[in-house]
Amino acid sequence: MSLQYRADIDGLRAVAVLVVIFFHAGVPGFSGGFVGVDVFFVISGFLITSIIIKEIKADKFSIAKFYERRIRRIFPALFPVIAFSVVVAALLFDPLAFKDFGYTITATTLFSSNILFWDCSGYFDPASMERPLLHTWSLAVEEQFYIFFPLLLIAINKFSRSRYFQWLLGMSLVSLFTSVFGVYTHQLATFYLVHTRAWELLFGSILSLGAIPQLQSNFYRNIFSILGLCLIVFSVGFYTEATIFPGATALAPVLGASLIIYCGIGGGASVISKFLSLKPIVYIGLISYSLYLWHWPLIVFVKYLNLRDLTPLEISGIILATFLISSLSLKFIEQPFRGNLPFIPERKKLFALSAIVMVIASIIGSVIYFQDGMPYRKPEVLTDTDMATDPLWPYFKGHETTLESLHKGDMPSLIGKDGGIPCFAIWGDSHAGSFLTAVSEVGNKYGLSGFNITHRDCPPLIGIDVNDTKTKLYSDEVLSFIKTHPKVKTVILAGIWGALENGHRYKRNDRIFKLKDVVVNSNHSQRIALKNGLTRTVNGLLALDRRVIIASDVPEIGIDIPKLLWITKIRRDLNIDDALPNISSHHQWTKDANKIIEGFSTLQNVTIIHPDSMMFDKRGRLIIIANKKPLYYDGDHLSTEGSRFVSPVFDEVFRKMAKNSTKL
Repeated sequence: MSLQYRADIDGLRAVAVLVVIFFHAGVPGFSGGFVGVDVFFVISGFLITSIIIKEIKADKFSIAKFYERRIRRIFPALFPVIAFSVVVAALLFDPLAFKDFGYTITATTLFSSNILFWDCSGYFDPASMERPLLHTWSLAVEEQFYIFFPLLLIAINKFSRSRYFQWLLGMSLVSLFTSVFGVYTHQLATFYLVHTRAWELLFGSILSLGAIPQLQSNFYRNIFSILGLCLIVFSVGFYTEATIFPGATALAPVLGASLIIYCGIGGGASVISKFLSLKPIVYIGLISYSLYLWHWPLIVFVKYLNLRDLTPLEISGIILATFLISSLSLKFIEQPFRGNLPFIPERKKLFALSAIVMVIASIIGSVIYFQDGMPYRKPEVLTDTDMATDPLWPYFKGHETTLESLHKGDMPSLIGKDGGIPCFAIWGDSHAGSFLTAVSEVGNKYGLSGFNITHRDCPPLIGIDVNDTKTKLYSDEVLSFIKTHPKVKTVILAGIWGALENGHRYKRNDRIFKLKDVVVNSNHSQRIALKNGLTRTVNGLLALDRRVIIASDVPEIGIDIPKLLWITKIRRDLNIDDALPNISSHHQWTKDANKIIEGFSTLQNVTIIHPDSMMFDKRGRLIIIANKKPLYYDGDHLSTEGSRFVSPVFDEVFRKMAKNSTKL
């Protein structure tokens, strides 16, 4: 049962997909283009609810038919994109990126990629630019929503006298409030998960009910539709990746899309609807689904291979290729599966084929993942340098759960000599974790045991929250733990100091560090917040009569080393040294943070060590390979071999520790 066709909605689809494409391509003026997804959500909620309600009222709704329509709409365009991405990723991706990609294939196939990207976001995942299927999170949100939504509408019709408006309004407000408050406490979950995005689809659903009086005046249609477009344009032009989103800020694009759709209900035409109904714009809307699916993998693969941002010529080429592929997809793939005489007309055969395709894709993704990214694809490139099985970081991540229960009495893991009484601890974020192999092996060399208290995103800065994640609580718990273990006489502090001071990682803005001094409740600069937090930590430890070792940070690179090594073997025209920082650029990046660290060197019982001094050769070039193995796990964390490489700087510290312990 079809609805009256509205060309302006296809035009609105065109606006949504274009702003997303321009945002992903880095086109100036589209810094908030990610809101195009929110516009899509509103459109989807409006159209699909309209169909379901109409069929329920006519007593013709069928769950099987509903999911058949979803399969015919989603699957034909999606799985060719997945197949293409598998082939290209197999040719280009390094083992770490390919392993991660395998996981995303399975998650995308099972429409759970939003959960994967929420759960796996953090330091140790390939940058988002290495995930060709990252954009499928929005498909996952929609399909999860539509698993239960038709059943809800059926239940409302049967048990609540068709009070759709009250139920959908109530649910949308609950979801909206959850999003508004959740974005400040669990931003990633709020961005990716269906319960904090459902209100956007429900806004469209509410419009479809006809419960809101229609506009009778073209004057008001023009006013409201222009306002709607202005809200979308405003969010596209003024929002950035730093905008707290979704939450309240998502209201602008959602209300904008809702107003444009609302103004066209009842057949009236506004200035905006006439513009959106122009044939070229409508055609873009018709291919918008394929445009959305294809543009992102193409951008990812080109940027991955070039190790840099796109040039205007490359952006133009990708957009042109995306339009060409999407047009072919609409004509030869999508339309044959829909319409009055669809390809595979039998529902049972369609369901069976869909299940087979999903199983095959899931198996392919699982094989890639459990084969650690198949490093043997190019054995001449990374022989003896496979990072997918590096033992340091699985240990680091596996230990974090225990650390989150320090206040309950759980004990951190031991490093160094087995069975000894812990006399030292290493405290810090994941960059402190980079030194675990070094500290453990040197500790074992001198017969000393210690505690590993390293936790990602938790630098040893008392009174400081990082990105409003309540990391202050963890720092307080660590200090309390050290206080209750008086035999821990030495504490090693380490962190990603340069990025904490600068506010982001070296040459990368995909990881923002916002330090907030909770103690004085003031928005100090990054530098002052870093100094205040580290001062409290050092003074707190000295007050407990502990010796303090502060380790400077190793050089950040800005490019994942396994990826760099892989690509430079594929592209012989690339020079590794050109992509690496030298000693001068490293010192420039860390100079202000190191000034803060060196300021503690005059204090008694405080020692400063410099692992980064080990990482450059006599000509000031960064050393990234030793013993035929990479020294970095990614673009800023040491590998097991890298940690072992800098271990000599810890030798004197542990020698003195061992000497002092014999005197006790």
